[in-house]
Amino acid sequence: MEEKIGVIFYNFGDLSLEEFLNWCMENNCLYVELGRDTIEEYGIENVGRLINKYGIKISQISVKNDFVQSKKEEFEKQIILVEKMCKVIKNLGGNQLRIDGGWPKKEVPEKEYKKLVFEGIKRAVEIAEREGVYLSLDNHGEITNDYTFQLEIFEKINSDKLGANLDTMNYRWYGYPVEKLPHIYKAIAPFTFHTHIKDGTGTKKEYKGKVLGEGEIPLKEAIRILKEAGYKGVWCVEYEGEEKENGYKRSVEWLRRNLK
Repeated sequence: MEEKIGVIFYNFGDLSLEEFLNWCMENNCLYVELGRDTIEEYGIENVGRLINKYGIKISQISVKNDFVQSKKEEFEKQIILVEKMCKVIKNLGGNQLRIDGGWPKKEVPEKEYKKLVFEGIKRAVEIAEREGVYLSLDNHGEITNDYTFQLEIFEKINSDKLGANLDTMNYRWYGYPVEKLPHIYKAIAPFTFHTHIKDGTGTKKEYKGKVLGEGEIPLKEAIRILKEAGYKGVWCVEYEGEEKENGYKRSVEWLRRNLK
């Protein structure tokens, strides 16, 4: 079975959505991840028309939610947002959303971060189960890059509608040593719904995005671990370097060679 190769519409320079989808078609990347901001900018009908025109499928939409809120009404707005995006992805022929936990804020006590994230994800999953939509939790930022917290969420909520968006670079960005990454991948792989295959070097402010295969991330090992765990989802390239679409092109070529 041919592997599902995709890209995220991010860091592509000045390309419009149509130019991006045409690039995907020309480079045989038949799956894309779009952000809520793109859907809002172009409109659901126009996005649907364009993906059909170029024969592309949406692997997931990034909700761009944040459950770390100091006020209950702001927290509830995030839950409503998830529900809204469940309906949007179904209207566009897909069935998966990427969700975040949230971002630290001065006005929210640090001891409340994980409690709010857990409660937000639990509420989101209730909606996803009702709507028949899958949620992939990203390891992103300071809170959900803690892979032990991710595992706690998956195991306690225990829903077939909740899994991981495994970003190969973000655990390193967070501060885990390179040699620890395979252990983390093995722990998260059984829960993985979607990937961001991403390379780079360094942590936090020292981080630099690289073309796949040119950074310090053990990508070949990540691919092997995911395959051994039975992963059948999209291998989605994310590139955060300075080459923009050329960096994506070279990254897709590397991925295609190394998925064989």
